[in-house]
Amino acid sequence: MYTAEAKRQLIAAGFHLLNENDEWDLRPGGRYFFTRNMSCLVAFAVGEKYIVGNGFHVIAAHTDSPCLKLKPKSASSKSNYLMLNVQTYGGGLWHTWFDRDLSVAGRVIVRASDGSFLHKLVKVKRPLLRVPTLAIHLNRLSTYSLNNHFK
Repeated sequence: MYTAEAKRQLIAAGFHLLNENDEWDLRPGGRYFFTRNMSCLVAFAVGEKYIVGNGFHVIAAHTDSPCLKLKPKSASSKSNYLMLNVQTYGGGLWHTWFDRDLSVAGRVIVRASDGSFLHKLVKVKRPLLRVPTLAIHLNRLSTYSLNNHFK
């Protein structure tokens, strides 16, 4: 979802979308970007005074969005409750996710009618889920860990 929004903003700011498989015609002063797998985005600008052959500098950053990711076989039920098994992704402040309405968003892969696979973005706008806090007297460990919460 973040990649799609960043792509929209870059196009609105005058960046040109490149295809990784094409030969690029980069020009001094140009601003460009490409995406991969709907989850990676690389954007760059060519300096106004750039001369081919003079080399270049790269400054890069990696950004993760901490989240709870659904496991491939996530659905189960217990005591008439539908449960989803999740795994943590990134270094989140996980206690802030407890006891609040949550939804589902992200990328899914679906099979098309011709048997090929398509990437689709999904965003459910209404609350569907909740991660309940384990009552403190039921947690027998002296330090709290999500590894004990998400099993």
